[in-house]
Amino acid sequence: MNRSLLNTYASCIKIKLLASCLLLALLNPAFSSCKKKKSEEPEPSPVTQPPASNRNVRYEITGNYTAPLLVVYNDNVSGNTTLTVTALPWRKDVSYPANVQGIGIASNSPNGNPASAGQSANLRIYVSNTVVKSSSAVADANGGINLPPIAYVFP
Repeated sequence: MNRSLLNTYASCIKIKLLASCLLLALLNPAFSSCKKKKSEEPEPSPVTQPPASNRNVRYEITGNYTAPLLVVYNDNVSGNTTLTVTALPWRKDVSYPANVQGIGIASNSPNGNPASAGQSANLRIYVSNTVVKSSSAVADANGGINLPPIAYVFP
């Protein structure tokens, strides 16, 4: 780097540092005025809102696919849950708390235990007993199946 570029860079850093110090100096009186005086009465406890209602979800796989399926469902708070489904139909009811914003599910046949080519499976997400997302697939020539992942974001 040439010397003039280094000087310009150093000047920029000094300006940013000065601006940060100035901002802190301006905010300091505002923060110090928030200190409670000993003669004041304690503030009342804030009113807590009741928790938002849980979100009732059902994951479901139906169809005539006869081999085991690997299922992964998840949410943005708890992460993944993985299980093996040995027979269809299959369903899982989950009640998610209000802080969960999105959910998803996917399924496929593990290697080594295929079904027959042409068998099918349907994957659905229900929210409050209404289908909100779905996908389906047909087993390939080798008897394997890969249900496309589906996801839902709560409004």
